[in-house]
Amino acid sequence: MQPWDYPVPAHLYKYLGPGRVDVLDRGHVRFSQRSVFDDDHELQPDYGAYGTEQEINRFLVEHVSTENRRMLPDGIARFVANSAVWQKMLKNIARLSMKSPNQFGIFCLTESKDSEQMWSEYGHDSRGFVICFETAHPGFEQLRSPGRLGKVSYSDEPLGTYLGAMEAEGAGIFCRKRMKYSFEREWRCIRALAQLEHQPPDLYLSPFDPASVTELIIQPNCSVEAELRRSVQEDVRYKHVQIIVKGQ
Repeated sequence: MQPWDYPVPAHLYKYLGPGRVDVLDRGHVRFSQRSVFDDDHELQPDYGAYGTEQEINRFLVEHVSTENRRMLPDGIARFVANSAVWQKMLKNIARLSMKSPNQFGIFCLTESKDSEQMWSEYGHDSRGFVICFETAHPGFEQLRSPGRLGKVSYSDEPLGTYLGAMEAEGAGIFCRKRMKYSFEREWRCIRALAQLEHQPPDLYLSPFDPASVTELIIQPNCSVEAELRRSVQEDVRYKHVQIIVKGQ
């Protein structure tokens, strides 16, 4: 099952620190490219091997000319498939040379609005706030299109083979993270950087429709409550939005 085949929750949430009230003012969010993530496994998980004999043969037929294939030794696919040294070398070469993950940006959301760990790590010890998006609202399409919205899966097990994952998973590999991040219950909007607004030197932004925002959630120790209430009271785009104080 591909990440975008799961039913999308009615609401998805974005945790933000207190310094990000400008997100509401500007009506834009950031899509992060692979280079700015702390985890070097982002958008490129581990693979157990490069490929099976059948996968290697298919790759040669599809990507190597007939003339060049004739120059290869007989049984090359079987030899590579059974060689731990070649499997490791080709797997590392493929992983390092794969360019597509660098061409996409990620906007991270979560289906959890009350995760204490999320409040701590992404809400700056609960001093920030959470934006609630209504995913069925037509305006939510501004965040996900053109692109994909997928549910993240969590596992510490490597994918079977690099070639197999490219055949079966495709862009689905962008929605896989290690188990230590499972508390995030993450959903990802995945979009090509070329489709986003580029703000030099390395920011990629997308507008969102304020009408798709239903709530702003805060904790009692929120340090920007006054600014948020002012936005809701004075900005006509957010007149419909409720401010929910967690625990009250």
